[in-house]
Amino acid sequence: MWPAKIPVLQLKIRGDNLLSFYQIDGEIRFMEIRDYPLMPMLRTLHQYPYMMDAMQCDKGAIRHIFSGSHVMAPGLTSEGGIVHAGLPARAPVAITAEGKQHAMGVGVLSMSSEEIVSQ
Repeated sequence: MWPAKIPVLQLKIRGDNLLSFYQIDGEIRFMEIRDYPLMPMLRTLHQYPYMMDAMQCDKGAIRHIFSGSHVMAPGLTSEGGIVHAGLPARAPVAITAEGKQHAMGVGVLSMSSEEIVSQ
């Protein structure tokens, strides 16, 4: 994933948010947005699926997430959804879907997992 003795190229994009991509061995594998932790690209997450904690949404939320909606607490707490316990706010997570094998996105929690369950 992050091999030794291979140069890592940081690609910076300046704009409203300082956005950086990290290219390793000719492939962009990670991204970093200002004030957020380093997050893997989706392809990297598919290669190493257990590198992040995962949140699972129910089947009804899949269409809405692919259309650009945010992942809401009811989609995670309903039947078919799984909330990973013990995660603080602003923790990076993999977004998975009920009945699917691969992650469909990478995100950052806006509230802790305990707050999500209590809603």
